[in-house]
Amino acid sequence: MSRFSSVLTRRTGAVFASAGLVLAGAGLTALAPTATAGVTTPTVHCVLPVGQGEGTGPQTMDVTLTPANAAPGSLVHAVVTLGLSPVNSTQTLSNIPTTPSIQLAMSGGATGTVTVTGPTIPINTTAGQPVPIPTYAGDFVVPSTASGLVSFTPVRTNTQTVVFGGTYQTPCDVVSGATSIGTVNVQGPGSAQPTLSSPTGTVRPGYTLNFAGLGWPTGQTPTVDVCPVGGGACVVNPITNSTLAVSAQGALSGTGTLAISGIPNGNYNVTVTAGTKQASSPITVQAFVPVPGVRNGTVNPTSGPVGTVVTVNGSGWEPNSNVSLTAVDGANGAVSGSVNAFTTPDGTFTGQYTISAPTTASIRVREGANPANRTFVPFTVATAPPTVAASPAVSYRNGVVTLSGSNWPGSASPTAALCDTAGNNCNAASLTNSTLTVSAAGALSGSVKVAGSVTPANYTVKVTAGGISATTPLTVQKHSISLSPSSGPLGTKTWITGDDFADWAWIKLYGVNAAGQKTGDYNYAAADGAGNWITWMYLNDPTTVRIVAEETFNSSIKASAPFTYTP
Repeated sequence: MSRFSSVLTRRTGAVFASAGLVLAGAGLTALAPTATAGVTTPTVHCVLPVGQGEGTGPQTMDVTLTPANAAPGSLVHAVVTLGLSPVNSTQTLSNIPTTPSIQLAMSGGATGTVTVTGPTIPINTTAGQPVPIPTYAGDFVVPSTASGLVSFTPVRTNTQTVVFGGTYQTPCDVVSGATSIGTVNVQGPGSAQPTLSSPTGTVRPGYTLNFAGLGWPTGQTPTVDVCPVGGGACVVNPITNSTLAVSAQGALSGTGTLAISGIPNGNYNVTVTAGTKQASSPITVQAFVPVPGVRNGTVNPTSGPVGTVVTVNGSGWEPNSNVSLTAVDGANGAVSGSVNAFTTPDGTFTGQYTISAPTTASIRVREGANPANRTFVPFTVATAPPTVAASPAVSYRNGVVTLSGSNWPGSASPTAALCDTAGNNCNAASLTNSTLTVSAAGALSGSVKVAGSVTPANYTVKVTAGGISATTPLTVQKHSISLSPSSGPLGTKTWITGDDFADWAWIKLYGVNAAGQKTGDYNYAAADGAGNWITWMYLNDPTTVRIVAEETFNSSIKASAPFTYTP
C-alpha cells in the first residue's frame, strides 16, 4: 500500500486508504463550561476523500456558546471539543494544515443551519491513533429573524486538510442520537439588515451565480453558505471562484460558481455573510441528467483539406466533465491525437480540432473512456487545395468585387482581407460589406467592397475559412467620384464630381442595382486636361443603389459612389 493510500483505517482494523487525513478527530483539551455548554455523543458517518472508503461510529461533541443572550443579527462565539473519531491514522506525519468545522441546526426561535469554523492549524498524526483535532473556536451570526430561545444541535463535522499536494474534505454526518448542545436567548431589536439580489429558481451544479446588494459592512470578506431548506447539514465548500466583495459604499457585488459535486438535487437557501450581516435567497438545485446512450455532436465545417480547423459542438452529455475529440478512419480507428473539451452544467460543449490525417472519416466524441457514451460525426477530407478568384481583378475605391472558388471547408464561415502582393500585412477593414459564404459542397461565393480609404496600388485578396487560406490578385485604381446629394427621393438631381481620370477622357455614367446590373439612370461627361470633371444626373430608377463613372474608351477605368433613396 502506498504512502498516499494507507493513511486511514477503521479503529477496528479495516483499512481506509486516504490522501487527506481529513476526518473528525480526538479533542485534546477541555474548557470550563459556561452558561450554555452542552455535550452530545451521536453516531456519525464519515466519508473519506477520493472514494477511499467510509466509517461509522460514535463521537462526543462538546460545544460552549457565549453569550447566553444575544440580539438578532449579532455574533455568537462557540468553543468546540471533539471526542475520538471512528477512524485512525496508519502513518506518523507532521505539520498537516487542518481546518475543522461543525454545523449546528437551529430549532425553537430560529430555523436553518449555522457553521462554526476554526482556524487552520498544523497537526501531527501517529500511526494507529485517532487524528487529533485540538479544541477550536469560531463565531457565527444569529439570524436577523430569530426571536426567543434558539436551540443548537450538531448535524455534521468536517475536516479540511492539505496533504501530499492536495486539499481534501472529510465530512462526518450525524446519523442518529444527537441532542442539543446549548441554547441562546435571542431578544431585542436586530440591526438593520442588508439587501441581497442573487439567483432564485432552478440552477445546476457549475452555474455561475451573480450577487449584489446594499447595506453591507465595509472591510469584510463575504462568504456564501448553501444549506437545505428546513434544516440539515450545509454543503461543504459550495462555492468556487468567488469574486464577492463589498465596496467602500457598502455595495455587495461579485460572482461565485456553484460546486460541480457534493450538492444533491433539492431546495436550498443561499446565505451571504459579511461581518455580522447576513441575507439569504432560495434556490432549487437540479443537475442535468443525460439520456442513457444518447449523445449528440456536430462539426463545422463538414469538409475541407488537411489543416482545416473544425468546431465541434455537442449536447446531451454528462455535465461538468471532459469529453475527448479524436479523428478516426472509416473503420473507427484513431488516425491522430485527441483533444479535450469540458461540458457545461447543461451538458453542452464546444471544442476545436485540427484535421491532420488525410484518412480522417469522422470525429469521434467520447465521454471519458466509456465506449457506450460516444458518437461519430462525419468529416470529408478534400484532396485539392482551395481556390479563389476576383471579378473584376481591377477595381477602385468603393468598388464591389465578386469572389468565387472551390474546395473550401464545407459550410465554413469565410473572411476576407486586403494584403500586399506577397499575401502579408493584411487588413480586413480594407474590404467591407462582405456577403461571402461557403456551401456544404465547399463552393465559395459572394462579394466585398473596397474601402474608400484604400491607397491605389496592387494587392492580393486573402480569403480564410476553417483555418485554410487562399489569395488572388486585385488592383485598386485611384479614380473616384462623389455625389451631392448622395440621397433623396425619386427624381433627385445629384451633382457628380470625378477626379484622376485620363486627360480629356469621355465619361459615361450609369446607375446599378444591388446585383450590379445597369439601371435606367445614365448621363455623360468630359474630363478636362487634368482628368477632372463635373456633371449632373436625374435619378428616376427606384432600383439604383450606386452610380458608376466609366471611361468610354477604357472600360477598365471606373469609379462608383452609393446613392440612397429616401421618402
